[in-house]
Amino acid sequence: AMRICDQRRHRRLRKNFQVALQKRIPGISDVLLEGNTLDLSRGDAFIKTEGWHFFKPGELTELTFFLPPDFTGRDTPLGLRGSAIVIRVDPGMGAIAVEFINEFRQFTPITVC
Repeated sequence: AMRICDQRRHRRLRKNFQVALQKRIPGISDVLLEGNTLDLSRGDAFIKTEGWHFFKPGELTELTFFLPPDFTGRDTPLGLRGSAIVIRVDPGMGAIAVEFINEFRQFTPITVC
């Protein structure tokens, strides 16, 4: 039997991490939306968010992922901030797919209280 391979460039992690998504809305200041990753790789993520309808493909968004201590081996959660382009909006899933500008490991670590 032939195996069907995942055609994606990077291995996917089916992990649920909290994400803050920054959305620039003209005439209003930046809106901060909350979401959770459905899956994540070095180069992209699929994020469930109630604010999915605010996003359009091709838009730039600023993301902060919150990694729990049990995942990083640290004492406190680790925030990782970076930019991404919205690749697609999935109304059925209430989610957006984003492609990172830089690889995930190049995201900026931030202190989470």
